[in-house]
Amino acid sequence: MELRARTLHLARPAALSAACAALLALVAGPATADAKATRYPVVTSISPLDAKVGDTISIRGRNFRRGKNKNTVVFKRDGARAVFAKQTLGTAKLIRVVVPDTLRPFLTEGQAARVRVRVLSERFSKAFTPAAKSPMITAFPKPVTDTGTGTATSNDTGTSTAPGTSTGTGTAAPDPGTPAPPAPPAPVCTGDEDGDMLTASLENSLGLDACKADTDGDGVTDGYEYQSARDLNDDEHQESNTNLPYPGKRPYPNPLFADSDVDYDGDGLPQLSEFRLWDAYGARPAGSLPDDGYRLLYSDGEQYSLSAREGGTGRRTPTQPAAGYDKMTAFLSWVNSHGYNPVFLSKAAPWYDAANRESFDIRDVDNDHVLDASEATIYDRDGDGYISDDERDEDADGLTNVDELRGRMTAGFWKSCYEKEQPYKTEYAGTDLVDRDTDGDGVVDGADDQDHDDIPNLMELSRYAASGLVDWDAHDGQCKISSAIPETVPDGPDSNTEPDPLEDWHPNAYGRVNPFNPCMPYDWSRTCPAGVTFGDEFAPFDGSTSWFSLQ
Repeated sequence: MELRARTLHLARPAALSAACAALLALVAGPATADAKATRYPVVTSISPLDAKVGDTISIRGRNFRRGKNKNTVVFKRDGARAVFAKQTLGTAKLIRVVVPDTLRPFLTEGQAARVRVRVLSERFSKAFTPAAKSPMITAFPKPVTDTGTGTATSNDTGTSTAPGTSTGTGTAAPDPGTPAPPAPPAPVCTGDEDGDMLTASLENSLGLDACKADTDGDGVTDGYEYQSARDLNDDEHQESNTNLPYPGKRPYPNPLFADSDVDYDGDGLPQLSEFRLWDAYGARPAGSLPDDGYRLLYSDGEQYSLSAREGGTGRRTPTQPAAGYDKMTAFLSWVNSHGYNPVFLSKAAPWYDAANRESFDIRDVDNDHVLDASEATIYDRDGDGYISDDERDEDADGLTNVDELRGRMTAGFWKSCYEKEQPYKTEYAGTDLVDRDTDGDGVVDGADDQDHDDIPNLMELSRYAASGLVDWDAHDGQCKISSAIPETVPDGPDSNTEPDPLEDWHPNAYGRVNPFNPCMPYDWSRTCPAGVTFGDEFAPFDGSTSWFSLQ
């Protein structure tokens, strides 16, 4: 919006002086103004991320204005005009708004499109939401009902009627013989108007839509898939090969094939997850692709996207050692400065007795008051000395990408791994690999506590790490107890000569942790239900083994 200069016509010098003083006061603001009143609104999450015009969505964040119609939500599809929605209901951390019908002209009917969001409270948020946090909005045809009298009524602000009948407003319906108006001309793109990092000439040569950032509509932009395909198809044993998009062969990330759920490079992160991480935290190339000097922060063509190419051969070698990982440094900086390290844990009942509390480093998961090498480098799960994409922690919340995506910070992992244990009656939500503070409570996810048992998430990720005991010989390699327990497995405490998978194997050892069960490891925790007895429907009261250490 252009600000047009205004000329003040003042009658007397005194009036001019007064006006200047008023203007200076307006610019400078009151000396005692509250700094909070001028904070930028920040959007941390939007739900649902799949919505349609007319749906109510929730925008979570901070620095919003409380009350009805106190905030304005701006919707913008890439390459289209912004649409303002002023009918809102807000608190300081939550805004609810209906996706406005005025967004409809900028959407293709029936097709979901990425729509970025920005909030105007006391001031505008600094930028529109990145793609990973922006909802996919669909404009479905407006429902039409038949009144039974031959009159069709649309749920629009106006009324349409059957041909040849009067609308009752003095305007006749169009003659059915009148030709439909011509369709608007298709847009012509000559540069990189869609912002997918590819020029129109390259997109046209590959059969892509130069005016659409995501030609195949799988949620991953064309340029990202193109660059990931180059990375994947760059052979380490010989010179690099070209990559042909569909309708050529497509055994790699393809902008003409909906494949966002495929993990091409085998690092445990599907393409969409790596795209979300790159979109949220990665830099864009200075120009357009291809660019031999540009590297994706996360590529679905490399297990170690943090790598360098050797001179002469061009072969890749990892560059991020486990020791001194900067995301761990950032996480420790946060917990140290916000009172979440050291951690004070209640080691005996009752939990509220201060005499029962001990102090531990948040990485001291086995509670032995010694920070050993494995605890100091918790991200390097395979022990190769380097951090791969799945082991990385891009949001610096103390939890690896793969744990937050589908691993130990998901309730489903624990159900699958310990299938003989009944899950807790309340299913607590997991965390998001892109959002450092998934639930928006001001505590980063690794220091947070999903089941509210006063043990941080980071300290409940692994029974093996917590106990030092391992029953790997007793499971099938997929974190489940095998049907036949080998005789090399130690027997239970009842001293039977035959191993029994239903015995209490480690009844007196600390380590039966679970970030989604407040009764583990302690059934006297602050949130473990009182009065629960043996035989109840969830572990550790369900009759399952005292515990196996399978991960």
